[in-house]
Amino acid sequence: MQFKKIEERDIRVFEKLVGKDRLSMGVSNLRLHSYDQSHHSPCLPELIIWPLKEEEVSDILDYANRQMIPVTAWGAGTSLEGNPIPIYGGIVLDFSFMNKIIAIREEDFQADVQPGVIYQDLNHSLRHKGLFFPPDPGARATIGGMIGNNASGSKCIRYGSTRDNIVKLRVVLANGEIIDIGTRSQKSSSGYDLLRLFIGSEGTLGIVVQATVK
Repeated sequence: MQFKKIEERDIRVFEKLVGKDRLSMGVSNLRLHSYDQSHHSPCLPELIIWPLKEEEVSDILDYANRQMIPVTAWGAGTSLEGNPIPIYGGIVLDFSFMNKIIAIREEDFQADVQPGVIYQDLNHSLRHKGLFFPPDPGARATIGGMIGNNASGSKCIRYGSTRDNIVKLRVVLANGEIIDIGTRSQKSSSGYDLLRLFIGSEGTLGIVVQATVK
């Protein structure tokens, strides 16, 4: 597949979508987003964008898809597999600003979170309610990154991996379409299990913008 290099007119479009203060082509930012904790070689992106809401992610992906500009999602850069490395250059979407815990429903043992939430921060908010999010990969990983990797950790033998502790996702597809997959119900017979397919897909099927965890 032949990807396009980012041009000045593309920069102007992204500035209109998110504002000049939430995108960067600075060398230090590009280098910071060129590697993770794996042994894989760094690859410099061309542009970093920090979205604040799912509509911005949708607009960015829609435009990038039409212009054949590659996009890579970035959580905290703690992966050991190389999946946040932008091997084709293009755009890195850094989700560190989308870090809100939207709701905690202790009666349902569920919480709605944005992808940039650090899982230790989520557990800090949950512990006063006698709850916790079991997957524990060790590093200060984001929920979005854990979903992309299907992270596990030392507690997975008893509680399962990330895939076993997510009940619903809101995902933006490559064409900008926003879809909801999964359900808050414990039992549902509604066709293909897209939820488990997306978890562990490393951003190749879509980008998570909200998750319901249990």
